[in-house]
Amino acid sequence: MADNAVTADVLVIITERNEILTLDTCTSLLPILTGLIEIDMDQHLSVSLDLLLKLVRMYGSPIYSTLSAPASVGVDIQAKQMLRYSRCFVELEKAKACLPSLSRRGGLVAKTVLELNLAFQEVS
Repeated sequence: MADNAVTADVLVIITERNEILTLDTCTSLLPILTGLIEIDMDQHLSVSLDLLLKLVRMYGSPIYSTLSAPASVGVDIQAKQMLRYSRCFVELEKAKACLPSLSRRGGLVAKTVLELNLAFQEVS
């Protein structure tokens, strides 16, 4: 979506509907969220940080634990699912790298960044 305002509006709806949030949608949403984090509009930033926080709480632990676990004998996870986890991990790391600069903005953004930092610490 080329229009960030439309993207933010759609993300608000997605944030309110937990049944939409699966590993597949997480894989698709994370690149959009990391793109919106770089936008200089607080409203878009807040929406993307809220959804990012929700995704980290829902899928952060399985993503980080799967990728940090030692390789086991045999096949535990299908290659397709492992690829999803890897893609999500890369996007989560991109988002995590943006957080220090966002925490200096203050207000609701800084509060959500603090919550995100805590969520990242819990899952990794």
